[in-house]
Amino acid sequence: MKKLFFVGWMLIAGVVAAMAQDYSLINHNVVPFALNPAQAGNANATRFALSFRQQWPQLANHFTTARVSFDRPFYKRMCSLGLAYNYDDYAGGVYRTNDFAAVYAHTFELTENSFFRLGLQGSLFVNHFGFDKLEYGDQYDKTNGRIDPNTIEDFDKTTCTFFDFSAGMTYYIENKFSIGGAVYHIAEPENGFMDKSANALNRRFVVHANYMHDLIYGNGLWGRNDLSDKYLYLNANYQTQADWQTAYLGLGLYLAPVVLGVSERTNLDEVYTTAFQLGCTYKGLQVYYTFDLFTSDKLNGSWSHQIDLIYIIQIKEKYPCPMVYW
Repeated sequence: MKKLFFVGWMLIAGVVAAMAQDYSLINHNVVPFALNPAQAGNANATRFALSFRQQWPQLANHFTTARVSFDRPFYKRMCSLGLAYNYDDYAGGVYRTNDFAAVYAHTFELTENSFFRLGLQGSLFVNHFGFDKLEYGDQYDKTNGRIDPNTIEDFDKTTCTFFDFSAGMTYYIENKFSIGGAVYHIAEPENGFMDKSANALNRRFVVHANYMHDLIYGNGLWGRNDLSDKYLYLNANYQTQADWQTAYLGLGLYLAPVVLGVSERTNLDEVYTTAFQLGCTYKGLQVYYTFDLFTSDKLNGSWSHQIDLIYIIQIKEKYPCPMVYW
C-alpha cells in the first residue's frame, strides 16, 4: 500500500510541476509534419493521415497516442496548409492531452530541384488531470486497510487550456535529401494545474535529416531527380526537451508495393529500443505497422506498436504550368 501511495504522489508531482515532455512516436518520419511544421504540404498532394500508438500495452497504466492530420499545397504549390489533432493519454486517463494545430508552410526555390521551406504552427492545448483516478494518503484507513472515498487534497483546476506556437525550416533536394530543424513551444506557456510559475511547457528542439537513393536512377546526390518504385532511404533525428533527449536512426527499403524498415532509438544513456517496420502501398493508400522492442539492460520497459494510415489524392491543376516560388 505504501508503494501505491508513493507511485501516486510521484504521478501528482509530475502532473502539477508541469508535463514538460511531449508525446513521442516510434517513427515520426511516416507521420506528416510531426517533426517539423515546415514539412506540411511536402507531398505536393492532398494528404490525410491517421496514426495510433500504444506503449507497453500489457500494463494497466500504458501510454496511448493518436494523431489525425490533413495537409495540401495551394497557389502553384508555393504555399501549404495543414491541420492536426493529437491525443495523448497515460496512466489510465490520469493525464490527457488534446492538441489542435494549424500549420502554414511556404516554399522558396533555390535552384531547379532544391528548395527551402519555412513553417509556422499555432496550437490550442486542452489538458485534463484525472484527479478522481488517484488515491491519496489521507484516504487510507490504517485500522481496517480500506480506502475512504473522501480526501482533503485539492487542486486549483483539473483542466488547463492555453495557446502555443512553433516554427521550423528545412532544405531539400527533390527526391534526394532533406535536412531541417524546428522549435516547439517557443513561448513556453504555463502548463500546470496549480498556480505556480514553475509550470512551464519547455521548448522542444528538433533536428532531422533524410536521404533517398534510387536503385534504378541512382546517379548520386546531384544526379537525376526522378524517383522510381525501388529505392533505399536513411533518416535520422535528434530531439531534446528540458532533461529529456532522444536520437533516432532508421534504414528502409521500398520495393513497390512493400516497405521494409529497421531503426534504433536511444536516450544516449541507458535506454535503447529497436523497431521493425512493415508497410505497403496501393494507389493513393499507404499502410504502415511498426513494432519496437525495449533492448536496454534496464528491466523497466517492454514493447510498443504503431499503426499509420495515409491516403494521398494527387492534385489536378486546370492550367498546368511550372511551379513559381518566391
